[in-house]
Amino acid sequence: MQPVRRKMLASAAVWLAACGGTSPSDDSTTPGTATTAVDATSSIGPTTTSGASSGENTSTDTGTLDSSESGQDTTGDPAVIDEPCGEGPWTCIPVGPSGPYGTRTFDVPAAQNWVNTGLFLLAGEQATIDETGVWMVNADTGMPIDHGPCVVGDLVARINLNYKDPALTCVAGSGVVFTADKDGILFVGALPSNDLGETYETRSDATGSKSVTVSSEGQTAPTVEAALAAEYAYADVESGRVEIRSDHIIVSLPTATAGPDAAVITAAMERLDTFYELHEELRGAVPHNGQRIRFIADPDVVPLGYMLAGNPVRMDPILIDPTFANRITQAGMPGVDVWGFAHELGHDFTFVNRIWWYQENSLESWPNLFSIHALDALGLPLNAETARCPAGVPVAYAGWDAWDGLCFLMQFQYAHGWELYAEFFAQLNATAAADVPAGAAAWTFVHDRIEAIAATDVTPVFAAWGVPNPG
Repeated sequence: MQPVRRKMLASAAVWLAACGGTSPSDDSTTPGTATTAVDATSSIGPTTTSGASSGENTSTDTGTLDSSESGQDTTGDPAVIDEPCGEGPWTCIPVGPSGPYGTRTFDVPAAQNWVNTGLFLLAGEQATIDETGVWMVNADTGMPIDHGPCVVGDLVARINLNYKDPALTCVAGSGVVFTADKDGILFVGALPSNDLGETYETRSDATGSKSVTVSSEGQTAPTVEAALAAEYAYADVESGRVEIRSDHIIVSLPTATAGPDAAVITAAMERLDTFYELHEELRGAVPHNGQRIRFIADPDVVPLGYMLAGNPVRMDPILIDPTFANRITQAGMPGVDVWGFAHELGHDFTFVNRIWWYQENSLESWPNLFSIHALDALGLPLNAETARCPAGVPVAYAGWDAWDGLCFLMQFQYAHGWELYAEFFAQLNATAAADVPAGAAAWTFVHDRIEAIAATDVTPVFAAWGVPNPG
C-alpha cells in the first residue's frame, strides 16, 4: 500500500504523556515510560538487509480439516478472514468464533514475527505440533538465548508472546506436545534471538519457511478485519480473545474490551494506520520487511515501561483495560492520549535495516521525531514538555533525557523543515551498516549529513549543546 502523502510541516505540534521514556543502556527503564531497551546479550550487530516489501501478505491454509470438519463455521461471516490477506509472504489463519480448533496445516516463514495459530488454550490445555522444512534464520543459528531452552533457528511455540518468557517449547519433527503454562493465544515462529534482539530486526534477513500442523481440541481466537469490527459478534467468541487487523496494524484484545468498544475500533485502527503511513513518509522505508505490527498486552513489560517497541509492541495491560480512558481501542477518539503508540511505532522505524546505533545518547529521542511529525500532520495539540524546544536553549549533552535530545534534533527541523529529516533517512536507507560508526563517532555521521542537506554550517548548534562532532 502506498504511503499517504502529506505536506511536511515546518512547525512542531505534539501531545505528550508520561510515556515518553528515557534512553536506557540495558533492559531497565523508568516504570511508566514508553521505551526500547538495549541488551548487550542480544544479537544486534551491524549487518545489512535486502529491501523491505510493503504490506503484509498472509497466505492462508485452513489445514487438513476444512472449517466445517474442524467444528468452525466460517461461511457467511463477513468479518472472518477466509482468503489471502495482504501482500507479501506472510501467514494468517482463519478461524471462526468457536471451537474445537481441530487440525490445521500452514506455512511459517522464518522472517515472520510470529504466526497467530488461531488457537486459544487455557493453562494446562494441550496441542500437538508437527513441522517439516528448512529455513535459514541468521548467523547465530544454534546459539542459546537468555530465556527458555531453545536455540536460534528453532521452531518455537509459545503463549501470548510475553517478553523474555522462558516458557518456550522447541518444536522439531512430529508429535511434539505443547502444554500451555498460562491462558492465551498460541503463536509459532522461528527463533531469531532473544525477544529484545528481535526488536532490532534480528530476523529481517531470514529466509525459507516450514510447514506446521497444529492439532487441538482447544478454542479459537479469530482475527477480525478492522473495517468490519463494529459488526462482529464478539459475544460468540468462546475463548474471549480476538485480534483486530487493519492495513498495517494488528491489535490483540479480549472481547471484554472489543465488544463494548466495537463502534470505535475502526477509528482507532485507522489512527494507528495513519501513524504508520506518516512514519513511512518520513523514513522512506518500512520495518520488519513490511509486516503488520502487532500490539499485545504483556504484564512482563510493566517493570520496564508503559510499552516496549518491536514486533510485537508489548503494552502495559492497562492499555486494553475496558475502564482505562486511554486504552488502545479509543485511539481514534478526541482527547485520548496517543503519543505512546506513535512513539513505539517510531522506534520500529528508527531500526529499519538493522542500523540503529546512529542514535547515540538519543535512542528515545529519534522516535519522538516521528511522533511529532505524525501528530503535527494530524493537528494534535502541543504539550508543555516540548513547548520549550523552539526556544533552542541548550541542555548539557551528558545530562540529556529523551526530551532534551528531542529538542536538540528539533533545532534542525525548525530551521529546515521535515524535508531535512526525510532526506537524512533517505541517505541512511542507502548506507551500508559498516559505514555508520558507533559510539560518539555516530554524531560525526549525523552532523555531516545534516550539514550537507541543510547546506549551512551546523557545527555551532552541535557545539552549543555539547554534542560530539567534527567542527
